[in-house]
Amino acid sequence: MLRVGIIGVGHMGAKHLENFLNGKIKKAKVTALCDAGEKNMNRYKEQLDENVKCFKKPSDLINSGMVDGVIIATPHYSHPELSKEAFAAGLHVFCEKPAGVYTKNVREMNDAAQKSGKVFQMNFVMRDFDRFKKIKEMIDSGELGEIKRFVWILTDWYRTQAYYNSSSWRATWAGEGGGVMLNQNPHQLDLM
Repeated sequence: MLRVGIIGVGHMGAKHLENFLNGKIKKAKVTALCDAGEKNMNRYKEQLDENVKCFKKPSDLINSGMVDGVIIATPHYSHPELSKEAFAAGLHVFCEKPAGVYTKNVREMNDAAQKSGKVFQMNFVMRDFDRFKKIKEMIDSGELGEIKRFVWILTDWYRTQAYYNSSSWRATWAGEGGGVMLNQNPHQLDLM
């Protein structure tokens, strides 16, 4: 059984934790959590196994010896540094999108992943949606012929201001490194 630590238990980290708690993840278990805010971790204390350890600093979780891999669900600027630290500690990494804000940092992260020999995955969740799998299947099979041009309109996914108000770093240059374009557009670019 793979032992997993979740770094960042806000919006996305909480969704990952809920997948473990709801039994959707079968071959892994959460053994450690890390979040700077007590409120985020305390939301789940009653549902957690008594052996799950909570940390305030990512480095403490990464070096705890309690995990085989980490889920990184923190603000974007921290993704490359936390991933590199986890690879250096011999851990597998599942990281939320985007990979980072600066190209150099992302290249360094990718190099560290390759040298580590560990599993590294960025979470582009929309790849698993049936409609997008079907489109890819149709293109790959040649059913649609040679694709020369396409128009991509995705109108059923709208984030209200409440989403952006849910965390002070969302859609800000200081927090995400690119505003709304960096918040939502990586999914669209990945699908294309």
